[in-house]
Amino acid sequence: MLRPADKTLVKDAATASVAAVAVAAAVGSQFSTCARWSTPLANKCKSTLYQDVPNDLRHFIDPFVDPLCGTLAEGHWALVAIVVANALCYLPAKVNLNAWAISRNTLSHERLLKSQLAHANHGHILGNMLTLLAVGSEVSAALGCNQLLLLALYLACGWAGGFAAALLSPAHTRTVGASGAVSGVILALSVLRPNAAVDILGDVKAAHPLMLLFGTLMADMTRGGISWQGHFGGGAAGCLLALPLRLFSS
Repeated sequence: MLRPADKTLVKDAATASVAAVAVAAAVGSQFSTCARWSTPLANKCKSTLYQDVPNDLRHFIDPFVDPLCGTLAEGHWALVAIVVANALCYLPAKVNLNAWAISRNTLSHERLLKSQLAHANHGHILGNMLTLLAVGSEVSAALGCNQLLLLALYLACGWAGGFAAALLSPAHTRTVGASGAVSGVILALSVLRPNAAVDILGDVKAAHPLMLLFGTLMADMTRGGISWQGHFGGGAAGCLLALPLRLFSS
């Protein structure tokens, strides 16, 4: 059952989400930056990343370089900003994961945002961010390349995923990661482009959003250490939010 404080969180988040989507829809066309592939920009991105990153950290960014620079070259800057933010927060969060994780006892808007930026290990952030880059560019294109709208969608799904993980998990269970937000983006794609089958999460290949969500949850429940609650909350939010966004983008 929702506590009064939880109800306030939901009310505030719903109000903020409506306002954010309204602003993004109104002014976001100015930030619609999708373009044809730019080889010079991709090469400059790669050289900059390798130049500014210390040698002992290059093994960490290697898997990100090509997809990240490719996404930037196509103009999806919101996705690049999300990946960079997650990468910058990875080590600080690992040092003190308790201060970043979300649980039933630590529900707050600040913690719901911070938990999206923290990851348990290298494989966790790698899987989430590479999946986001693979699917997010399709969602961006489906939204008319409105980057503000994409950011609003991503953050709202991450918030819903964190809230569901905290509410539906045992009281002292801690959850971190962008899985809820990424699940929301994937489900949003299945609504915005219903003929585009997705085979990312849970080894599921499906185009219908309900089939995709159900298959993902079943796969999550068979594996340990994965928050099906977070995937469910983020995925459901992505599905619901994409319905009006589909009308807007059309």
